Amino acid sequence: MISDWLKRALGRKPKGIPIKPQPAKLLVTADALDDLMAALVRSQQQRHEGIAYLLGRTDGAVTLAIAVFEPHARTTAGSFHVPPRAMISCMQTAAQFELQVVAQVHTHPSQAYHSDGDIEGAKIRYPGYASLVLPEYGRHLPSLAGAAAYLWQKPHGWIDLSDDDIIIIPASGPWTSSSFTTN
Repeated sequence: MISDWLKRALGRKPKGIPIKPQPAKLLVTADALDDLMAALVRSQQQRHEGIAYLLGRTDGAVTLAIAVFEPHARTTAGSFHVPPRAMISCMQTAAQFELQVVAQVHTHPSQAYHSDGDIEGAKIRYPGYASLVLPEYGRHLPSLAGAAAYLWQKPHGWIDLSDDDIIIIPASGPWTSSSFTTN
């Protein structure tokens, strides 16, 4: 009898209490940003939107991006399309190294924001998956100045990431060799 009451009580969601998104962080290595810059050079020169994927790991709240995959894509000044075969290749590459496809990065000709087409076109959606939109075809890279960043969280959908939620890990790492010495 008590166990039935507990099951009913614990199975109910509190009414009127909104569920807040988990604190989210996106960590990107400086090397990944350099590789992203290289992946977007051709689209910048063509003045087309560019697209790349970040590979890494996520636990749903903290996402670490360490590598870049540049898919074969059709691009224009205001759009991009990644064919299914190129997306399969991206997922296979990530799996080969026991990584996940953790983010989509694409560029806009001017301001960075999630357009209706971006939201519709972001086919990968799982907790911790990030979407970055870079302004001016990514010309500010390796800086993320002016970028719009989002992270997918259930049940909230795309949540905005602030500049403080994005951490760039320096190429040499945030440590020094003396940090690891023992007395």
